[in-house]
Amino acid sequence: MPHDHSPVVKCVVNTCTHYIPGDLCSATNIDILYEEVGKMSENSEQTECKTFEIRSSLSNMLGSMDNLNLAGAVTELFSSGTQLTPSVTCIVESCKYYKEGNLCDAKEIDISGKNANECQDTNCASYFPK
Repeated sequence: MPHDHSPVVKCVVNTCTHYIPGDLCSATNIDILYEEVGKMSENSEQTECKTFEIRSSLSNMLGSMDNLNLAGAVTELFSSGTQLTPSVTCIVESCKYYKEGNLCDAKEIDISGKNANECQDTNCASYFPK
């Protein structure tokens, strides 16, 4: 479900099925979570993009199709000036950008984890403690 405000997402996780060259994300929504369940994040390394799906097989790619922003991806590929902007659901309450309702109040977030193999290899590089 898209939010009224979504930050621009810059993602360098080139192994994710949602990754589009140019550091874009083709997901409709991304989920930012604590890396360890029940442990409050204190830095960006303790966050993760739970939407990460490794681009290793056709079944993984097909399994993530329900979260694909196909219209946005096609528009991005064939026009200039359009930015793919997934909605962001974030439960990391220890971040200064966390907003009630599991929203992110940042103007832009960076997802790091180039060459990641699993969600735990990704981070919300824009995390900043309250």
